[in-house]
Amino acid sequence: MSKQPLLSGFETLCASQINTPPTNDIRDFPNLSRDTMSRNAKWFGLAGEYLVDSILLRFGIYTSQLPEMLPADRIVYHQSADLRLQIKTCCRARGGYFHYYLTKGYHGSPTGVKPYETNDFDLVALVALSENAIKFSASRQGSQRIALSEIETLRADPCASLEQAIDDLGLAGGKVAASSLSPMFGGGGCR
Repeated sequence: MSKQPLLSGFETLCASQINTPPTNDIRDFPNLSRDTMSRNAKWFGLAGEYLVDSILLRFGIYTSQLPEMLPADRIVYHQSADLRLQIKTCCRARGGYFHYYLTKGYHGSPTGVKPYETNDFDLVALVALSENAIKFSASRQGSQRIALSEIETLRADPCASLEQAIDDLGLAGGKVAASSLSPMFGGGGCR
């Protein structure tokens, strides 16, 4: 896929957003102060979940939302199994990478922050929210990242990392197609 060059004038528009000081107005996302990011973390997490839903639905891949108290966020319907999906959202890159920590809970909660158990989820969706990009993975590493250099590829083929992650789980074929969906939902799928 060829890269679309920026139109004249957009270079300065984009550059000025990077150099402006952080604000407390959520409409200036992702150029927000740390305090504003923290105060609105639940909103950004929800936005990441909905971005995953949107991408998957565009390819006819159906999901079900799970209650917040469960360790997985969604069920993804696949021909070999119903896969539990954990969604992690990062709002902006730091040092050329979006960084993700696969832990459950939050600081200040009665149970604190803990690593996930082996059977808590099957796949993880890493959301680079400011870039509207998602990387799916079967890795259980506690710390993962997306390089800024990966963003264009993730956008160009949103299902490629999902198919790879399903292959990494050892499920036949990886490609999610019409036959892979639960019979109650009907057709669709990547590719």
